[in-house]
Amino acid sequence: MTRIILTRHGQTLWNIEGRVQGSLDSPLTEKGILQARSLACRLKNQRIDHIYSSDSLRAINTAEEIRRELGLGKISTNPALREFAFGEWEGCIWQELRVAYPDIFKIWDSEPHLITTPGGENMQMVQERAWKCMEKIANEHLGQTVCLVTHGLTLKLLVTKALGFEVHEWAKTPWQHNTALNIFEVHEQQWIPTLLGDCQHLEESDLKSELVTPQKDLKKED
Repeated sequence: MTRIILTRHGQTLWNIEGRVQGSLDSPLTEKGILQARSLACRLKNQRIDHIYSSDSLRAINTAEEIRRELGLGKISTNPALREFAFGEWEGCIWQELRVAYPDIFKIWDSEPHLITTPGGENMQMVQERAWKCMEKIANEHLGQTVCLVTHGLTLKLLVTKALGFEVHEWAKTPWQHNTALNIFEVHEQQWIPTLLGDCQHLEESDLKSELVTPQKDLKKED
């Protein structure tokens, strides 16, 4: 049996500033580092064989906390695990974008899967490239346990696909808070969830602070 552990990086500076990150980056906050360490401690008994990460530093730094705590080998990085690329929106404040692009956000608020951001991606594109990457990793490590560190929206779309939902059904799956934990057992083409969007290793204040930030679009991309 192959086990795939999926998680999101810890809190970043742009998360709390309400800025769009996407393919750009910002450093983990002190809280984000502590979240990653708490996650690493929780994963001690999962017998992880390999760890993969997006090539964004916020994901790599989160993966490094896990790697070090568990005594794993080097982190393998892959750009296919990056966050949704928001193109011209990256680095901007979400609330300011709402004022600048009212017509786009009118659709975004109800059917975000229909939107391709200016110079960026759409949900289908993100899901396809990340899922292809994850399937390849699963096939290369049959019978092992692999941990993947990625990003909020990318992670949500992967979980959506693994649960058998279509892209437009993304809202049916749990939101992925910083360092949320998901575990799947993979049997041939079946992805069986044993844990979804779990945050028992976090303080309740971590979850509340995330929900009240300005970056509330899609309950916060990252």
